[in-house]
Amino acid sequence: MTPDRGIPTIAEAARQIKAGILSPVSLTETCLDRIEKYDPTINAFHTVFIEEARATAKQAESEIEAGNYRGPLHGIPIGIKDVFYMKGYKTTSNSRVMAEFEADEDAAVITKLRDAGAILIGQLNTYEFTFGGRPTFDALYPPARNPWNIERSTGGSSSGSGSAVAAGFCLGALGSDAGGSIRTPSAFCGIAGMKATYGRVSAFGDLPLSFSFDCVGPMTWTSEDSALMLQVLAGYDERDPGSVDTPVPDYVGPLNDGVRGLKVGVIRQFYTDDFEAPDEIVDAIDGIGETLKELGATIGEVNVSPLGDWHAVGRTILPAEAFAIHEENLQNRWEEFGPLARNRMMLGSLVRAVDYIQAQRRRTELLGEIEAALAEYDILITTAMLTPQPPLDDKAPFPFLDVPMIAVPFNLSLHPVQTVRAGFFDDGMPIGAQIVGRNWDETTVLKVAHAFEKQAGLLNRCPKLA
Repeated sequence: MTPDRGIPTIAEAARQIKAGILSPVSLTETCLDRIEKYDPTINAFHTVFIEEARATAKQAESEIEAGNYRGPLHGIPIGIKDVFYMKGYKTTSNSRVMAEFEADEDAAVITKLRDAGAILIGQLNTYEFTFGGRPTFDALYPPARNPWNIERSTGGSSSGSGSAVAAGFCLGALGSDAGGSIRTPSAFCGIAGMKATYGRVSAFGDLPLSFSFDCVGPMTWTSEDSALMLQVLAGYDERDPGSVDTPVPDYVGPLNDGVRGLKVGVIRQFYTDDFEAPDEIVDAIDGIGETLKELGATIGEVNVSPLGDWHAVGRTILPAEAFAIHEENLQNRWEEFGPLARNRMMLGSLVRAVDYIQAQRRRTELLGEIEAALAEYDILITTAMLTPQPPLDDKAPFPFLDVPMIAVPFNLSLHPVQTVRAGFFDDGMPIGAQIVGRNWDETTVLKVAHAFEKQAGLLNRCPKLA
């Protein structure tokens, strides 16, 4: 067991469950106990599947005792962001518009988790329709809080997923990412999170925010755990128009191969020139390069177009696509939307066709810059946050106008990204970084992330819950 966190990692638990040392029933009860004790303060979950989780855990234990071990997620409690269809449960996306919606089938990733023997332990809070920009107190459910400091934001939109994993309520969680919604809460909550290559994980049954950005992925305590979850989640699905029929490699086997000989490019300009990030962020992200250099990698610096260009393109395309998806409900159920999500979507109604087309043209040019950088370097590194975690009750009406979106460049470029804990602010809040790889090469991204985590030793520090 990890002492302060109260639960093991997925990798630790899987080894113990397979060996008969750890019971899925006792592990599930540990998670349920922690949820009961601490979640009234954290608000990570809005619905806990107490009886279903217990029944599934007993079934998993019986199967394992009978020699029918399904793999590393068998008997592992996993939290579900409330944007994924789950037959028998409402899928609300934390909006009154969807308060009574119940799908008649499971999302693709829910089916994969069930087939792998995972214990689905509950539905996690999210920003409304994954498009709030900041937490709000007027959505269907109250906002999740950051376990490191409950007065600070988790980031979004996978807010409950970030807080639940950080608090030790579950061993992993599902997130979705159309503009940093996996990576921002992972960074703010000090955990690991993977936005795989667009098309790698099926988005069928995921309530979308964007046609061309939305990705589904794991949020976990370690990058090793992300690899274990991604191994289950990845794969082609003909029901998802964005899914790509390409082989799924072994993500877990190469994790300990090391980084010697790899070329790593650091995009410093994003957090030193284009935006002046605090010294703690600069030092933490630069420190990743130094750590990888100690492990045998070669480090260089990469320059691309200013972050403002990436931000402008993303902030044109994303609201336009969000408005297109939600237009009918915005016309007919206006008053049921929270003001922040509604107002941000309405910005998309002002985007002209010519603006959208020009943004897509510029997107292609920007994508080419990342492709060129990855032709020279195996991996790119930059920050996953430009400022400390803001207060939970931040009232900025359009928070994305104050700070550019540091995650959106890699939604635009579609490349795989792993978020890792890079350090801490002076007040003890975590700092996150992005590790970016070539399309379809999540294996190298996860290998580098795992090597850094082992060498840096930053994951020994956990939130102190009260």
